[in-house]
Amino acid sequence: MYNSMENRYKKFFCDNIFLLILLPLVIISGVFSYYRFMINHDYKVGYEGVCDPFLKECFIGCEDAQCTTVYYYTKVIKYAPDLFKECGKDITDCEDASVCLPNDRDCSIVYCDVKINGDACETLTEESNIQYNNSDSVEEKNIINNINNTNI
Repeated sequence: MYNSMENRYKKFFCDNIFLLILLPLVIISGVFSYYRFMINHDYKVGYEGVCDPFLKECFIGCEDAQCTTVYYYTKVIKYAPDLFKECGKDITDCEDASVCLPNDRDCSIVYCDVKINGDACETLTEESNIQYNNSDSVEEKNIINNINNTNI
């Protein structure tokens, strides 16, 4: 009786050895990952930071599909616990989220590189700033003149 029972266990173990080893490893890995990412927040967060195109080379982003409104950004990568400590859960209005502070453990800010990213970069000069402001003022003057002319 014992001999046939031992043979069944041996046969079951030999037939399912892959499952019997893999299943506990998957469960242990899942528990460890849950603890690491959900409880300790031990991961890096990447997001778009603020960038001034007159000071640095910035990535160009579009608000809509037609790209009528352009914005400039950097790529910021921070360690999640540091980011949560500095800004809380909402980082959208946090100024510390766009810079690397001295007490940040693992932080980097990536500016656009024309050699690597090509057309995704833009640096504005003082001349383009003057042209941009002059074009706005001309457009604003035309709009104001049109409004004044229609009111007369």
